[in-house]
Amino acid sequence: MRRVVSFGLGLLMLSCSVRKKSGVENVGYEEADRYVSMISSESLKENLSVLASDEYEGRETAMPGQKKAAKYIASYFDSIGLLPGNKGSYEQSFPVVIKDPSKVKVQVGGSSIHFLEDFFYIGSFSDTNLIDIPMVYLNYGVVGEGYSDYEGFDVKGKVVVIKEGVPSGVELKGDWNNWRKKVAVAEEHGAIGLFTIKKDFKERAERIKYYVQNPRMELHNKGTQKKITSIPNFFISEEAAQGSFGIQDVNASKVLERLISLDLEINQVLSSENILGFIEGSDKKDEIVVITAHYDHLGYDAGEICNGADDDGSGTVAVLELAKAFSVAKANGHGPRRSILFMTVSGEEKGLLGSQYYTENPIYPLEKTVVDLNIDMIGRIDPNHEDNNYVYLIGSDKISSDLHAINEQVNKDRVKLNLDYTYNDESDPNRFYYRSDHYNFAKNDIPVIFYFSGTHDDYHKPTDDVDKIDFEKIEKTTKLVFYTAWEVANRKSSLNRINNK
Repeated sequence: MRRVVSFGLGLLMLSCSVRKKSGVENVGYEEADRYVSMISSESLKENLSVLASDEYEGRETAMPGQKKAAKYIASYFDSIGLLPGNKGSYEQSFPVVIKDPSKVKVQVGGSSIHFLEDFFYIGSFSDTNLIDIPMVYLNYGVVGEGYSDYEGFDVKGKVVVIKEGVPSGVELKGDWNNWRKKVAVAEEHGAIGLFTIKKDFKERAERIKYYVQNPRMELHNKGTQKKITSIPNFFISEEAAQGSFGIQDVNASKVLERLISLDLEINQVLSSENILGFIEGSDKKDEIVVITAHYDHLGYDAGEICNGADDDGSGTVAVLELAKAFSVAKANGHGPRRSILFMTVSGEEKGLLGSQYYTENPIYPLEKTVVDLNIDMIGRIDPNHEDNNYVYLIGSDKISSDLHAINEQVNKDRVKLNLDYTYNDESDPNRFYYRSDHYNFAKNDIPVIFYFSGTHDDYHKPTDDVDKIDFEKIEKTTKLVFYTAWEVANRKSSLNRINNK
């Protein structure tokens, strides 16, 4: 046995000397072959059939289905022997603010007017409650050279109502067709709200329906958020202006007879979770290899559950398989030299929020983070390919040439997928490099690879279901990620940086 090991080391040293230029060391692939075999289509399907089932309600960020998925993943990490990745916990909780535009109530003269039927709003402002506030109608609400719609009217503490556009024959400075300009002037005069009569109201209301059905979400940092000073800014239909507001003559400024009440409670603070499982390294344990996928999805679309089997259930179950394989290797005495963090993140669909939060509040120092291997949508064949023996690689050569060479070499020696770099091109209009969780690591000068299979007709639709997944394809791609992670986690030298070799 000892002679076999010596011979193997000799081959390894030869391999290192031959490939020194590319930075590939080829560390212990005989051992890696033993554990990569644990990655199987059957196991991938078993986990995905749970996470992408209707029971998980589309795993929308901060909603019950996402919470249920978080518990499933944390339980899985625990069952395979991964350490909790966050100071004794598998969860890294982060606060989010959901901005739901439908949570606004407006009453004029004691009667309610209706969102998207009579009014909508634009802008960012604080939640507030205004009761029985006087209103003033001020024509266009502009101030020009020797001209002011505000002249003769005290609007302090009142709500201003104006019409869209600008008066003819008046010299104006600045872009008065920009609603922000009119909001700023109203606020300067002491107004506490602005309503604008919009000519194409129905067409614009129809265009913003998507944002109503899919409320905006962003990270919430208590104590650090900038104070919002903009006053509420609404648009109303001409019918609402004439009927509810009582403005019959839009050319005559006047104090309106009716009072208005606003109930603005659009900002709701919720929480979401990244799930972190950890394997401690044996040698360079302070250096961290990160493997990520997002486990959240869209939730519902017009009442139908979007199960997100490919996006990104496929990447999530790949991370579970990788964690299992490395965990068994560790238990058998073949653990990695560097530590590995297996992290499934949420909030990707809302703007890469989970990975943003982690990189802004890292559990492990970013300067010690060696790489992020990110897996997002690897379970389908896109229209550009005829078979499943391919994967798109994005970002592998942007920060470290070593990483690119490693991935190429292990694929050539072990997996033999067709590596497609179409979307790695800076000029590609899809800009996928900026659209998944690896990007928050890349922004911090951490080498990344984004493994991706492309989009398809079921992308972001309720039809992205398990029965359409190609599990053999997920298995192949997961094995490529495994070999790349094995090399990076076990190599003696660090990955080079292109700008700092």
